[in-house]
Amino acid sequence: MGESNRSGQVLVMVSFWWSRGDELANHQLGQILTRTGCLDGEITDAAAVDRALRAVGDEPALVAELDEWWQMVAARRSDNITQNPGLSLGGSIRYLTDRLDADRVTPESIEECRRQIAALDTQIVSAKDLPELAHPDAEMLTLLARYMEARSRVLAMTST
Repeated sequence: MGESNRSGQVLVMVSFWWSRGDELANHQLGQILTRTGCLDGEITDAAAVDRALRAVGDEPALVAELDEWWQMVAARRSDNITQNPGLSLGGSIRYLTDRLDADRVTPESIEECRRQIAALDTQIVSAKDLPELAHPDAEMLTLLARYMEARSRVLAMTST
């Protein structure tokens, strides 16, 4: 019972840290699960992770490797549980630009965009030390540039 309980706890932690969206760490997880026969193909979504983790069972060596993996991810992210900002930033930018590019921009939509900007600013600041922002790749730099452009448009509208 004790080994099964430990295995369950490790698998929950693996699933949680996978959901943070650390692409490098998640790639490593995919390699571990593929090498051990728990995953056939790639991790495409949460259901694929859950299926692969169910296949792990109570295999002590694999559970130990997965235990090391999630602890490595937690350390890499300085125990910051904030999700990879790149996962939500694209959708938020589209939301903002759709509102700003509408035929009629109302005071209410400007206020809604201002609230969205405040929330995104908070999210980005809370994630500033995460690998995705500390060492951004080209995709993240593009997202941040698009965000800054949308942010500037909103701030320009609220100051007039």
